[in-house]
Amino acid sequence: MSAVLPRTSGLDSAPRGVAAWTRAWSTMGRRHLAAWLLTSAAMSVIEFSALVDKLHKPGVSLIMTWDVLVSLILFGTTLLAWVAATEGAPLGGRQRNVRVAWAVVISAIVGACIAVPLMRAMEVDKLMWELYGKSKPPPDFALVVLGHGFHFMIWAAFFVVAGEVIHRRRLTNVAIRAAQRDQASLARDVLESRLAAMQAQVEPQFLFDTLVDIEELYRRDSARAADNLDRLITYLRVALPRLRGTGSTVAAEIELVEAYLDVVRALSGGPPVLTVTLADDCREARFYPMLLLPLIQRAVRADTRDVPTSIRIAVRLAGDDIVVVLRVSAPGGCAEDREIARVRERLAGLYGQHASLACVELHGDTTQLTMRVPARSSQAA
Repeated sequence: MSAVLPRTSGLDSAPRGVAAWTRAWSTMGRRHLAAWLLTSAAMSVIEFSALVDKLHKPGVSLIMTWDVLVSLILFGTTLLAWVAATEGAPLGGRQRNVRVAWAVVISAIVGACIAVPLMRAMEVDKLMWELYGKSKPPPDFALVVLGHGFHFMIWAAFFVVAGEVIHRRRLTNVAIRAAQRDQASLARDVLESRLAAMQAQVEPQFLFDTLVDIEELYRRDSARAADNLDRLITYLRVALPRLRGTGSTVAAEIELVEAYLDVVRALSGGPPVLTVTLADDCREARFYPMLLLPLIQRAVRADTRDVPTSIRIAVRLAGDDIVVVLRVSAPGGCAEDREIARVRERLAGLYGQHASLACVELHGDTTQLTMRVPARSSQAA
């Protein structure tokens, strides 16, 4: 036999009891302590302002001490009530607003019930009555508690409202930063996928010229034509598998460049001569595709037969960066064009401000391109 349980509201189903309060209070940290002390100090200073012209009278120091104790008691109880009441309540909901209102009322009543007996024990009420020259007897205990309760309620309301505003702003900033990180991560993933796809691309004109040359060469020298076809196949075997990858290494990118230049040398009948200096600590370092090869393709210009005589690549580790220095024996390589702009755009998308590409002319006949990227993938933008 099953029983039908009554439906409960969000407030009734929320965690209650000392265990829930203890769990909420355990999350309090230095920010809560700072808020408690600062607001207590602010209330004490404001209360002291009413005693500025009476500092020379007896009993003022005791009254000021009581003001400090009352401030600490009030905001201490308000803080505890607010943190416990908002445990598990989402921001902006009616449930949270109701809980916050009750926290203000309860903390003001509790604060008054603690402060008034303390005032009577310290005889602060008599000192204040004499200090202000009152001739009537002090009011009853209940009225004093009620008056202090309303007074404390105003302070507690200011404290809780300020806390809610700061808390909501902090959570909003956290959500904005998380969204920005997710957006940057998604943009980087998309860019990595695009680079991986571009890595497998072969320049249509380059491939067409290569196949035409191989076809013509078969009529004159079938052995050499077969060698050139083997070089083209080797290049395609190195390039095409990267279509499915989202990253690469320095050694793998150097291998791709070597395979590409083997085809270029077969077409040009000699140049360019490739010299590679690769540091061992950079060999397996992560290196995104379509950063180095486009610079080589730009330098070679195989489609126009403007092939440099030599290309030097040096890769080393400098601090937290991998430095790739590309020297091409051809002048005028620092002119801004679409290829350079695309590489810089990829660097910015992958690494933000942590990567750079610089170009200088050496001795009028050599172009040097220097690329710096972070050695650790965690420094990606």
